[in-house]
Amino acid sequence: MKKLLTTIGLLCTVISAQSFAESGYTLDPKLSNVTFATIKKQFVVEPASIKPSSGGLTEDGKFSIVLDLKSISTGVSIRDQRLNELYFESMNFPEVKISGSVEPSLLTGEPQNTTIAAEVTLHGVTKTIDFPVIVVPSDGFVMVNSTSTIIVNGADFGISTDNLNKLSATVGGLALSDKVPLNFNLMFDK
Repeated sequence: MKKLLTTIGLLCTVISAQSFAESGYTLDPKLSNVTFATIKKQFVVEPASIKPSSGGLTEDGKFSIVLDLKSISTGVSIRDQRLNELYFESMNFPEVKISGSVEPSLLTGEPQNTTIAAEVTLHGVTKTIDFPVIVVPSDGFVMVNSTSTIIVNGADFGISTDNLNKLSATVGGLALSDKVPLNFNLMFDK
């Protein structure tokens, strides 16, 4: 059953990517990234990144992005594994999905600063987050970058304090924050 659901999900992603390519822009995973940092002992900041796996942006401004939690990279493989298994429970919740829309006028003309409200689904919970961004349209692509750091709280998405405690136990019980600063750079190609 799990393989069937994975196959159906992959098929939907491929179909979705094709429909975006036909009517707009497709996310370029090689030129896109999402960065965040874990914070321990209130002062130790450990940078991390996650690669978007797919996404698109239609000419009428609708967008959808999928992040694969198993692509988390902190530079330390055991930390990546522990974040996936203990904190995010990526075996049950393998993806982060982000969707919403922007004004179509932002996709042409000069670069513009704006705030985009997006639906974010993480750990089975969907919340609306306002993202301050700069949208840079050009001939053949649209670039969207965060203009300030967004603070994301794991508890807002139903990630249990127990998960944080399990992760903390692997580093000697050090205090870990369930809030992370987040930034992103997204490239959509025509």
